[in-house]
Amino acid sequence: MLPPEHIKWFSNQPNATLSSTEIRKERHAVRYLDIGVDFDTTVFFLERFIGESLTKNLDKLQEPMVEETLRSVDEVLGTDESAWRTINVYNSMQDVITPAMSRVFFDLPLCRDTDFMTSFRRYILAMGVGTLVVGQMPRAFKRVLVPVFNLPVRYYRSKTMEVLVPMVEQQLQAQNLSATTAGSQEKYDLISQSARISAKLSGVCDVVNPGICRIVINDVKAYETLGEEAARSLQGEDDWMNPAVFKRLELCDSAIRETARYHPILIKGLTKEVVHPNGLSLPNGTHVPRGAWLGVPVIGLHRDDRFYPEALKYDPFRFARLNQDRRDLQRKTGVRGDQETTPLRDLDAARPTSTYVGFGYGKHACPGRWFAVQLLKILLAYITINYDIEAIGPRSEAKVIGDAALPPTSATIRVRRKKQTQSAK
Repeated sequence: MLPPEHIKWFSNQPNATLSSTEIRKERHAVRYLDIGVDFDTTVFFLERFIGESLTKNLDKLQEPMVEETLRSVDEVLGTDESAWRTINVYNSMQDVITPAMSRVFFDLPLCRDTDFMTSFRRYILAMGVGTLVVGQMPRAFKRVLVPVFNLPVRYYRSKTMEVLVPMVEQQLQAQNLSATTAGSQEKYDLISQSARISAKLSGVCDVVNPGICRIVINDVKAYETLGEEAARSLQGEDDWMNPAVFKRLELCDSAIRETARYHPILIKGLTKEVVHPNGLSLPNGTHVPRGAWLGVPVIGLHRDDRFYPEALKYDPFRFARLNQDRRDLQRKTGVRGDQETTPLRDLDAARPTSTYVGFGYGKHACPGRWFAVQLLKILLAYITINYDIEAIGPRSEAKVIGDAALPPTSATIRVRRKKQTQSAK
């Protein structure tokens, strides 16, 4: 594990010196699980896919994201204003987020097809469990036990692809047709976009693996404050469909960033293998041989008082206050100061720094982080505006398995629809 002062240097090393490929294949079990596609080709495709079709087109994806998120929340949390409902937080958020993401990935009507969504979710679960468990096993056990994990992976991948492959082929044909049709309207579900990019790459790739996002609200006052901020900004349908409005939700963005800081999904991360034949010398002079793995203690970094005052305290508005302090300082002095700590946008939830690596850092930072944060903002804004929430019992803690910090899966809360609030159409 590298100390914090080495992180910038570490992230700037070329791929010929440090590589994450072997880490993904071994620690993430890509070498063992039957994912059904070539790893290197898929990574290259996904980088192009996310860059060209997701991140650059978030404004065009706003409407389907909003529509499906609001519909799913109403369905899962209920619209009864008179009765409280007890829900499992983890399962309920899965039931909300998966359809919302699938609306972007697959569009209507597939994202509401019960049979397809069941197979798709189980495929995600099988891959997730396989990645987590097989990836942590000693190598001697992996080849012996991996066939057990591959059974559900193969089955549910097959069920999923029975539906997806014909759709991709249809979109490829439509893409070829639209190329010769002037004035054709561009479609921004990711099936259409993956067809476009795969046509450029002269191949067809499978795109799966949507992430699971979560946020923890720890006190009633903060929850109410988030709802007030959202209600001020989102007063009509046009506001919900305008991505620029969500950029003004500074408290919401701060809460998401603080959650990713305090509850990172990995306790160790940014792991890479030394691949240079001569090894690598660290800034402190330590020589590391070829084949060694290097990484960063993510949870230790995120809970270090040197970087975050009272780092062991969950403070949802920590970054909003810091932003306000910077603005006040700039107004008084007109000086921006150190470029690592002063630019206001570096505190956005989706923007990694050398002390905030929940989405990775440097050239290998998660390319889908802007989409994930936008979806979380939509979700959090709608829930805080429209629902009262009560905690039940003691707060559940995350469970650590290997390098992963898993959110509590048994936590429950009570929810009730607020009276005379917005609802999905």
